[in-house]
Amino acid sequence: MMKPVFYDTDCLSCFIVINDTSVLEKLFDCIYVPFEVYDEFDRPHIQDYKNRIDRLIDKGFVKIVTFDTREDDYLLYMKLSSEYFSDKPIGKGEAAAIAHAKKHNGIVASNNTRDVMPYVVKYDLERITTGDILVMALKEGIITENEGNLMWSGMLNRNRWLNADSFTAYLNKKNR
Repeated sequence: MMKPVFYDTDCLSCFIVINDTSVLEKLFDCIYVPFEVYDEFDRPHIQDYKNRIDRLIDKGFVKIVTFDTREDDYLLYMKLSSEYFSDKPIGKGEAAAIAHAKKHNGIVASNNTRDVMPYVVKYDLERITTGDILVMALKEGIITENEGNLMWSGMLNRNRWLNADSFTAYLNKKNR
């Protein structure tokens, strides 16, 4: 059984913006979305994205996770995301995904290397990116390389930041 995966906004939104979460649904029994990430989708100009997540919640695929303010994971979240506790706070979504993953021995799903990786290393966590998820899907026979390229270009066309110009380029970088 795979460890629980806690999604940051940037990784989840890659699949939401292209309206194709089938890869996620075939790879994972369910995914965990911190309330702070879910809340980032609650804006009028992206209401359709939130509706897509709501449908996944209704199916039981997405589980929204929250903090108990009396627990250590909430304190970690505050330390990571609040200017009161840190001179370099990170985003609430990243901080929540890290804190939940640490508490539950889970995996952080985030494309944000700069903000996330220092804490992934510090807390000995695993991290996956959109590219890693597509590679997993390719290896499992869920998608072809061409389908991965189509998804990747759709994400890029919707202003998602990915660290290669195509899925093929990402695969080539991974295989070096």
